[in-house]
Amino acid sequence: MLSLRSLLPHLGLFLCLALHLSPSLSASDNGSCVVLDNIYTSDILEISTMANVSGGDVTYTVTVPVNDSVSAVILKAVKEDDSPVGTWSGTYEKCNDSSVYYNLTSQSQSVFQTNWTVPTSEDVTKVNLQVLIVVNRTASKSSVKMEQVQPSASTPIPESSETSQTINTTPTVNTAKTTAKDTANTTAVTTANTTANTTAVTTAKTTAKSLAIRTLGSPLAGALHILLVFLISKLLF
Repeated sequence: MLSLRSLLPHLGLFLCLALHLSPSLSASDNGSCVVLDNIYTSDILEISTMANVSGGDVTYTVTVPVNDSVSAVILKAVKEDDSPVGTWSGTYEKCNDSSVYYNLTSQSQSVFQTNWTVPTSEDVTKVNLQVLIVVNRTASKSSVKMEQVQPSASTPIPESSETSQTINTTPTVNTAKTTAKDTANTTAVTTANTTANTTAVTTAKTTAKSLAIRTLGSPLAGALHILLVFLISKLLF
């Protein structure tokens, strides 16, 4: 009995410590990244997401408002069966429950941003995105509903552009061909006329010269020449 009485103070102290530590152990559901005393659910955290489709993936930029008192942001994206989905960017610590822990103690900013990437085939409307904003050992928790984003189809080239190009190009080719043809014809006609005129003049000159030579070289021309010399000599003497 005396030994039991001596153990009672120690048992009471142990029970007090267990009761004191139990709230923090039950509240810390983020997988040993950090111990939280209290977690409050809030719908006024003004968390926003913006999607950007690239190739076969869609990247959501998650923006969380913070201040100098915020020491960390914890993010978690899980499917309906509580399995994790997607990949996160930046420097973080991965917790045991598939959440990611971003330490902000050395940063001073008004917003925290990170990227979450999933395949375009993933139905993100069934994904539960949880955000915890940690101040000291107290966290405000909020869930964000994601919107499905489909990749936009490429814009086809309007047919009117191709038609316009054909209409504008064809007259130019025809005009060029017509101009070249007319120029060739004009050059040919001019060359022919010039050649004909030159040939005619040359032929006429050659004919007259030949006629004069033939006239002077005939017997009648010689007789006339002798008679002319005889008459001139009579007049002089």
